Amino acid sequence: MEGLGKTWFETGDENRITFRTLQPGEYTFKVKTKMRNQTWGEKFTSLQITIAPPIWLTWYAKLFYTIFIALILFAILRFYKRKLALESRLNLEHHQHENDQKLNNERLRFYTNITHELRTHLTLILGPLEDLLADKTLSPRQANKISIIRDSANRLLNLINQILEFRKTETENRKLKVGYHNLALLVQEIGIKYKELNQNAEVNIHINVETQDTKIYYDHEIITIIIDNLMSNALKYTPKGDITLALASNEENGVKYTTISVEDTGHGISQESLNHIFERYYQGQGKYQASGSGIGLALIKSLADLHQATIEVESEVEKGSKFTLKLLTENTYPNAERQVTKEVHKAEDENKQPVSVESEDGKPIVLVVEDNQDIREYVRSSFEEIYEVLTAADGKEGWDIAQSQIPNIIISDIMMPVMDGIELCRHIKEDMRTSHIPVILLTAKDTLQDKEEGYAAGADSFITKPFSARLLNSRINNILENRRKTAGVITSIPVTESEQKNIENERKNLNKLDQEFLDKVTAIIEENLSMEKMDVAFIADKMCMSHSTLYRKIKGLTEMSVNEYVRKIKMKKGMELINEGKYSLAEISDLTGFSSVAYFRQCFKDEYGMAPTEYLKRKQN
Repeated sequence: MEGLGKTWFETGDENRITFRTLQPGEYTFKVKTKMRNQTWGEKFTSLQITIAPPIWLTWYAKLFYTIFIALILFAILRFYKRKLALESRLNLEHHQHENDQKLNNERLRFYTNITHELRTHLTLILGPLEDLLADKTLSPRQANKISIIRDSANRLLNLINQILEFRKTETENRKLKVGYHNLALLVQEIGIKYKELNQNAEVNIHINVETQDTKIYYDHEIITIIIDNLMSNALKYTPKGDITLALASNEENGVKYTTISVEDTGHGISQESLNHIFERYYQGQGKYQASGSGIGLALIKSLADLHQATIEVESEVEKGSKFTLKLLTENTYPNAERQVTKEVHKAEDENKQPVSVESEDGKPIVLVVEDNQDIREYVRSSFEEIYEVLTAADGKEGWDIAQSQIPNIIISDIMMPVMDGIELCRHIKEDMRTSHIPVILLTAKDTLQDKEEGYAAGADSFITKPFSARLLNSRINNILENRRKTAGVITSIPVTESEQKNIENERKNLNKLDQEFLDKVTAIIEENLSMEKMDVAFIADKMCMSHSTLYRKIKGLTEMSVNEYVRKIKMKKGMELINEGKYSLAEISDLTGFSSVAYFRQCFKDEYGMAPTEYLKRKQN
């Protein structure tokens, strides 16, 4: 078998031969014959044999294998190349995103700063305008012109607020912060505000609250912005008729909703415009179209979406419109931040006269910390006849003045160089010398985050720019009046258990450092009770404070001079000794450090309105 080998096989008597496991290929089978007992000749017969390979070893299979391997190699190379390109693109996009983020932060910082600047200057416009309108000597014509200027400035302020809120929502910088509160109170508060501010006698504003106790989770700031915009639009497009702000609860398809609706009887909206009113910058066409930016309703829609609520509108031309905000009653907003709000009473009595919290110079000291010189001068000129006004251009300077002068109240802007208002407030509230001083923070941003940080730092109140001098004066009066009432309670001498509990409750309202200060001063006085001449210098030395700082601290907390406070503590101890019944008046006088029994009697009578002997008789009876 040529192709297998060159060996000849002799078959003998057999006429067959078998070849096994032949590999695929071409073979030549050769056969020779010979007669018995003869030799082999050279002639042979041949047969061509072809063994076909299996299909997986055919040439076209091998070609397929080659092409397939080549394709795999090509795919691997292509994948690797694309992987490198993708990594390069991702790195480029990452850097691009970082640059965009930085640029976005710069834009936001710009918007914040420009808003602060605009609101600051609006304060200098609106504040004096309010003062001018309060001037009774102005003629009606002049007052009308000033009123037009004020209204235009207020519209500008509202537009600035809308732009800032819209920018926050568009850049997803506004976060949902919910709290579990009574929504009815907020709706009523906003409704009453618009009823009081409404100057159109032909428009009647109604407030319909289905139930006074509607406690749900909601974002106070977002709901306020939505209602404000809806009420402003209703007033704008309702020259006469009725506007109704309503709060209700209903159920649809087994889902409970709390709805806030604003319905008016104004000009209404055409059917062509209804499908577009929530689009950004869209303004419908019509003869009653008012000027505007076209972002108010777009802002409402984006805020409603953020709050996981829906906003619906029904309107008919010349009959009015109804906007309805639908909140899910049982929605707890698990992914939202939780609000921890501090209740602040905003009711102001603008006609109230300044509370007398006198310094050694006879006037209460007000420290104004503001980086804008015009606002500093505006506040100083407005209050210089009532208060002794100190000013500082930044938080660091304000902190130095606060430590040296110990003012009765501090008014500080939040955004300032060197040291901002939040940090200044924190320094004031964490230092025993100044912890009793009330702090009012001025803010142009008016965000919940600023207020939370301010209240966490110990701020007593917030005022949003722009503000009027009358509003600021009312806020100062209210704070100082509350401090005066608190001082009167904590320094009173209790006769009954209820009075004692009242004193303890008022002391809990004090700053922790202020409580420690009063406890320490009281302990020093009680430890040296028999000392006849216990003056400011003695207590200041024990407290490691200057005389003026101690004086102003005690005056600010108790409404008393140091000597009056010492006498108060001594009289309290004298009352306790009289109640014990173990000592004579002469012994009590000596134990409490009075120079004579007569002086003790006189002080006792001044404090309690009766002589010690009369008090004992009444007690026995």
